[in-house]
Amino acid sequence: MVHALKEAWRVLAPRGVMIDLRPLCLAASVDILFNEQKEFAGMADMSPDIDNEIAADQAINIMLSEGFYQDLSVDRFEIAYYWDTVRGMMADMRNRWKGDVIIEESVIRRAYELFRKHRGRKKVRFMLQEKLSKYEKQA
Repeated sequence: MVHALKEAWRVLAPRGVMIDLRPLCLAASVDILFNEQKEFAGMADMSPDIDNEIAADQAINIMLSEGFYQDLSVDRFEIAYYWDTVRGMMADMRNRWKGDVIIEESVIRRAYELFRKHRGRKKVRFMLQEKLSKYEKQA
């Protein structure tokens, strides 16, 4: 990972900015939205990707300590993903986040129950925490 950050440094313009945007390995909520309301189905476990998060943080810290970059800012924010059905969410989780997210069977069951319970237009929402860091290239 340090090699990739050195390559990014090499191709950046002087005082150019490198952006590090990634999800944090914190629990993420699964909600059912209906009629401008929401019901909580449970939490998803984002920790399976923790080794990659730690490695990325270590690589950034090495690059900062060696003077390649200067830390400009770090922000955290929530981002939401939406699906029309619980089945759609589960299919996307299997394809996009395979191995990175664990949703317990009890949370999936609860999401299905809540989805069936409410009438009208419904959505499944998955809320997770993202980290946005900016680093400036040093000469």
